Amino acid sequence: MLYRPLFALIRPQMRCNLSAIESIEATTEIIDVEMGKNPEYLTVGKTPIERVHKLLSKLHSIRVSKGRGSQVSKEAEALLHKFVQQVELIFKNLPKQLKWRSFLTHDLILLIDIPLKVQKASVKLDLNKAQTKALAKLEQVSGKAFHDVTQKDCIPLKNQNKLLLTTPALNEFSAREIQAFAEDIEKTNLRNQQRIDTTQCEFPTQIKIAVMTRLGLPLVRIARRLNIHRETISKYAQKNQRLFKKIHQEFKAGTAIPDIAEKHGAPQSLVWSVVFQEKTDLERFKALNWGLRAWDNLYFNDVDHRFGDPWPGRIPAQLVAHILFYFTRQNDLVLDLMAGGGVVSDTCLAFNRRCWSFDISDRVKTRPEIEPFVWDHKNMSWPVKDGKKPDLIFFGPPYFKKMAAHYMKGSISDFSRPQYLNFFKTVFTLLRKHSKPFTRMAFLNADYRDFQGVAALDENPDNAILMLTYGKLLETCGWKVTHLLDCPLSTERFTGTMVNRMHEKRTLGVVRRTLIIGDANIL
Repeated sequence: MLYRPLFALIRPQMRCNLSAIESIEATTEIIDVEMGKNPEYLTVGKTPIERVHKLLSKLHSIRVSKGRGSQVSKEAEALLHKFVQQVELIFKNLPKQLKWRSFLTHDLILLIDIPLKVQKASVKLDLNKAQTKALAKLEQVSGKAFHDVTQKDCIPLKNQNKLLLTTPALNEFSAREIQAFAEDIEKTNLRNQQRIDTTQCEFPTQIKIAVMTRLGLPLVRIARRLNIHRETISKYAQKNQRLFKKIHQEFKAGTAIPDIAEKHGAPQSLVWSVVFQEKTDLERFKALNWGLRAWDNLYFNDVDHRFGDPWPGRIPAQLVAHILFYFTRQNDLVLDLMAGGGVVSDTCLAFNRRCWSFDISDRVKTRPEIEPFVWDHKNMSWPVKDGKKPDLIFFGPPYFKKMAAHYMKGSISDFSRPQYLNFFKTVFTLLRKHSKPFTRMAFLNADYRDFQGVAALDENPDNAILMLTYGKLLETCGWKVTHLLDCPLSTERFTGTMVNRMHEKRTLGVVRRTLIIGDANIL
């Protein structure tokens, strides 16, 4: 018999216009309270959702096994007899009668597998189950698109005449339409990535070896990466010496760097590396026409397109060069955790630093020096077996959800806020473990605030991730913060129309970007 006071309390709620998520949560509460009269049930899990899900899953599994004619254990048989009748009675007497197996398969899954942010958006926007699942797909594909859609309560319509049509609310779109919108974004992201890859020609093996050896990659890793024998590398080394001599001669004769690079099928960074031989860092800055900043504000209006590939969140090579100048010396080893378009490795080449680079994408044809590696927050490991420890760690990760739509699936931009912060806690600890005394960390990021269309006074700090948070995490993990350098983003990202809207809504945008320098502080 159901506990009448609780049932009477929840029944009116169930008759109201609850969202799909709220209805499932209310049903789960009823089941949990009723089942909770049995002390054995309370040991199944820590929360109502966990307990209900585990119990129904076990009952379902036993039923399926028996239906297939499989033999089940005595314990399973006892569990079935003990709870299944009580479960069926509870579901029979619910305000909205339904089958418990259908509830497990189609309803409860929304509380188990759907991210909390999607659940909250579903309640706020009054979405049904199918719409909620489609919205979860959108959140997985693009955090930015999810944010925009849920904030505006609609998805953009193609060829929409805004003067004649009122934009429907999100709950007026079918689940299929929301799903199609998510799939379109996913396809666009894939095309953009493919476009980046196909715009670049594959370098000859000789050039690949030249780049990788000058960056200090061990021969065994070069051989494995290029799928060649180590003896082959030695043969190419002799050819490369002759190539470098030609490059020197052509440069002294007045041939432009881009022309030399094109002639020999080499990246410009390699050519700069050769012609800069024996040059000081100051001389390299001067030759590249980069002014050397003697202060802690490193603002550059644009990237230097000679260094790095077109890439989401591409940083200026000038910024990297300043980090190298102030916090490393020539021939030091730099570790680039999330290399992206290769700006750091290119700049290291030009400034005679060794560099080991890693990234989630594998582009052996155009970026053989960037080794494929995923920093798995569930099973964090060091990318190489080599015992050498870096002099400088450059870490320029995605700025949480700021450009999530432009990154590959599997990027840390896909993480929830707790997952994202826990990732840094884990990786900061691992990096310090593999550092030597006075190894420096250069961590580049920006404040993340949920400011889109929100007045500054109304921003929710629980949605923000400030640079203060990263600094505290670094110190918690054993790093000593030594410098905070301002590296502002360009204000050109905000159009005049956007600025006017921000003025009207008292919205405060984000252009601050900060470089945190940390010392491993290992005694």
